[in-house]
Amino acid sequence: ATLTTPFLSQSGLSSVVLIGGDPGAGKSRLVDAITKPICERRWQFLSCKFDRLSQHQPLSTITFMFDSYFENLATMRSKLEDGIPVDEIQNQYIRTITTSVERHLSASGVVFMSKLIPSFRSLFPDIFRRVVVDDDDEKVEEETKDFNDIEVIADTDDVNSFDVGSNRDNDDYDCLISDTIKKRSLYLFQKLTQAISSPDGPVLLFFDDLQWADKESLELLTSLVVDVDPLSIEDDADQRCVCFVLAYRNNEDCKNPDLVHCINALEGSDAAQVTRIQLEGMDIEGANEMIANALKLPTRLTRSLSNVVHQKTLGNPLFVKVFLIMLCEEHSLWYSLKERRWLWTIDAIHQKSMNKGLALVLSEKLLRMPRDVQEALTFVSFFGLKVQRDVLSKASHDAQEFSRIMGFLKTAVERNILDEYNDCFAFQHDLIQQAAYERVSQEEAYSCHFNIGLQILKNLGSTDEVSVHSSVLFIALDQILAAKSVTVSEPPLRMSLAALFLRAGRYSLEVAAFPSALSYFERGLSFMGDDGWDLNFELSLRLHEAACHACYLNALPDRVPMYVDIILAHTDNFMDQVKCHHTAMQTLASKGEIKKAVSKFFEVMKELGEEFPDNVDPSLIFSTLTATKNDLSKYSTEDLLNSPKMTNKKKQWAMVFMDSINPYIFMVFPMLTPFLSERMVSLSLEYGVTKESAFAFYAYSYCLCCILQDMEEGFRWTKTTYLMLERFNATSLYPKLKLVQYSFLMFMKEPFQSARDILHNCRQELMMVGDTEYAIFSAHFYSQFAVFTGEHLSHIEKECDSLSKEMVSHCLSFWPLSPVLGPSSCVTSFIFQIRSKQTQSILDNASIHNMVLRLTGSGKDPFSRPEISFHDEEEILKFVELSGNIIVANSIYTYRVVTACFFQRYEYAADTIKKYHTNTEKENFRIHTVFHTFYEGLVAFRMARSQSDADMWLEIGERAIRSYRIWSTHSAWNFENKLLLLEAECFFSKGEYDSAEKKYVASIESARRHKFVHEEGLAMAMMAFYFKILGDEGKEKEYLDGALGCYEKWGALGVVMHIRGD
Repeated sequence: ATLTTPFLSQSGLSSVVLIGGDPGAGKSRLVDAITKPICERRWQFLSCKFDRLSQHQPLSTITFMFDSYFENLATMRSKLEDGIPVDEIQNQYIRTITTSVERHLSASGVVFMSKLIPSFRSLFPDIFRRVVVDDDDEKVEEETKDFNDIEVIADTDDVNSFDVGSNRDNDDYDCLISDTIKKRSLYLFQKLTQAISSPDGPVLLFFDDLQWADKESLELLTSLVVDVDPLSIEDDADQRCVCFVLAYRNNEDCKNPDLVHCINALEGSDAAQVTRIQLEGMDIEGANEMIANALKLPTRLTRSLSNVVHQKTLGNPLFVKVFLIMLCEEHSLWYSLKERRWLWTIDAIHQKSMNKGLALVLSEKLLRMPRDVQEALTFVSFFGLKVQRDVLSKASHDAQEFSRIMGFLKTAVERNILDEYNDCFAFQHDLIQQAAYERVSQEEAYSCHFNIGLQILKNLGSTDEVSVHSSVLFIALDQILAAKSVTVSEPPLRMSLAALFLRAGRYSLEVAAFPSALSYFERGLSFMGDDGWDLNFELSLRLHEAACHACYLNALPDRVPMYVDIILAHTDNFMDQVKCHHTAMQTLASKGEIKKAVSKFFEVMKELGEEFPDNVDPSLIFSTLTATKNDLSKYSTEDLLNSPKMTNKKKQWAMVFMDSINPYIFMVFPMLTPFLSERMVSLSLEYGVTKESAFAFYAYSYCLCCILQDMEEGFRWTKTTYLMLERFNATSLYPKLKLVQYSFLMFMKEPFQSARDILHNCRQELMMVGDTEYAIFSAHFYSQFAVFTGEHLSHIEKECDSLSKEMVSHCLSFWPLSPVLGPSSCVTSFIFQIRSKQTQSILDNASIHNMVLRLTGSGKDPFSRPEISFHDEEEILKFVELSGNIIVANSIYTYRVVTACFFQRYEYAADTIKKYHTNTEKENFRIHTVFHTFYEGLVAFRMARSQSDADMWLEIGERAIRSYRIWSTHSAWNFENKLLLLEAECFFSKGEYDSAEKKYVASIESARRHKFVHEEGLAMAMMAFYFKILGDEGKEKEYLDGALGCYEKWGALGVVMHIRGD
């Protein structure tokens, strides 16, 4: 009942059932027992079983589960297309699932996932016939050729003949793989579970023997359960009706820290309901019923036997079964033809000793088999719990040996040691496999693994077969990987194996299996030896570069410098070092050591022939941008789009480095941002374009608009960026480009509400291409725009709350050993962390959340959450100012000024504005600049009417009016009502009351017309104060009531209560 309750509830929520127990406790059989009743309720049952040894292709255990499911759908649809009758219900189910998968994953996602789920190719043939490629997807057709251009085991003595398998001209500045692929893969698997489940067709996913699961599989499993999209959780289309059943051994649990981490994450998540089931041994009644069923006797007749068996086995189901078989073999339990029933000798059974443990009992059972059968079972055990017949064929020296092995395995099947099905041999239990494996010493096992792997590689034959048998190839390489202490002396064989492991690692990177990739790279390096650089320089360099980058992707930053030092020690040409320098820079930046990353950037750029000015001032920025503008005036959009592609490798790498460092420069050294964009544009004009040129021209258009104030020219170049990405088939970068455009620029032209909605949709698009980091930025910017556009505050509060969890999850997932954010951490570590892009969003979001909670009058404390371990906003402010994080500091000041204006605390707002201006000259233009200017102007005019330094405040207010007059020419929708309110306050401050009143009314009408309910309320509140000063109590009450009505509609109940004095 405990097990079936979460299955049969069909609540629309994901549930997790954790089944723990000793080996043989019946975990798998328990799930098998409930499969039939839940399938009768239209559940779909998918299962996979992990193996202590068998970890072939990365993530293969889980992906094979999904692939089998979709292969079955493809087979059924193929029958339908061939005219074979198919049940209409099945036909409808196939259409429903395929439509849902295509809707949830998109065509591009289906193509991407086909690398892991090959059956997608036959299930979605129309998609693969279209031209649906991006910079990742266009590699799909070549993935099966991954090993084709090198010999498997080469018959040559030329150790330099082993090509690393890629065109260095294309790969040299590609920076290998980013964690974007991993994030995309995880997200698409989440969407896949949503696609195949529904209230009418829920899904049970069974993961058996989880104690043997690899790190990548556990990470994927955790993501499937925990990483539910918090911003679309209320959307019916994104609800998952999935039950995850996880079976594992308790006695192995503590030996797999990744499993412990996974279980803790599941139990600590709000995304699913978790139920724990602990299986103990059967009681006497249960054992008696099992034995009675096996012997087909009434329970009253088997009770005496069951009492003894239970005492010997402690009720462990597998132990009971093995014990009964042993009794049969020793003739203590036999079937009597005369009595036509089973009989036993109770005294003999009493004397049987079972203190050896189940594993030893099984081992002794194997020893009673013929020696040739034992050896065949040990041979099979090296492959894990099961092995395909064709793999055994490849592992055999010849057909005769293969035939002999098959004969012995048939005997094992007859003796109930193995099962045979679908051209596969499988041990009946992994303890039997373990017993067979442990017949030999560990050193002997290593030698056998290596010889098996080498034999498979030799039998693969020509390189043409490698693509067909890529899964067999991974089996071979995993056998060699398992042979930890075995070395090779022959240089040609060493180079051949090293090249194969390089390829295996690259494939693992492409499917986001980063730990496996690092293992393959390092095993490849083990074959290179001390003389590897002399034997094959190119192969040695590529392996070290790949291992270095894999350490970065696996969040092992302390190991990156080791590989960098090795590369630098063995290379003289800087272009052979540039890739490891890029990985080193990425590592420093991701750790939060931004100043070191920027220092590394400038060192590399100098070597690449690009230097930057030491001292930057506004006049230099202006003159540099003006010169670039003059140069660009000679080119049309068509000229740039038809420019040749950049071929100069130094300049290609310069573009890559500038593109990588730009987000960090923008955050910490914003004055350098214009120089980066100018330099990238100049290089594109002189040497040709790259896909990085698209973002260079966007950054340049941003500078045109915000520094040179040339909006029309800036927006013209913005359109060029999309066309440039299209030329490079880099359509997966569209969402990222859209994000930066609408977050930093397009709101100057298009309605704020439009930009807000685009940012909301942009998040989903970014998740689909795996750019989780920028997806979080998109959600964060959406929250900012939602506040500033007057969206209901209760909705924003809910999103801020959910987004906070997601941000921390992402920030810590890349560097899981990072210090906890907060005052409890050491200051230095915290400063490093706070400089990272992810942490910036976490802290900024906490401040937005704080502002929203104050406006709504909620008593919640956003800083009480465990992921934001600050006592209050003031602590955040102190830390960010100490770290030099201008953006977060000024964002907090802006939120404080905005909040103070609605609560009519103008003195506090004025003090905050003064603090803000200590950093303003260093910060780039962004959405906060627009709104800070507006609210600062309002505060300035209020201060001008009550402070001694009225002239200073009037100048600040009039400066705000000048800015808004320029901005209003580009978007009256966004800026007209704000300009009118500033002008009203200006006239009021100067005593021009008739003009002030007209402007107030016009501002109120404009805000209402453009759907800014909060600013409509603000204008009414200010007009109410205006009438209060004039002594018109009737008009004051009329407009104050109007303001309160707008604030209530906005959800700002805290403001309403404050004004009313409640």
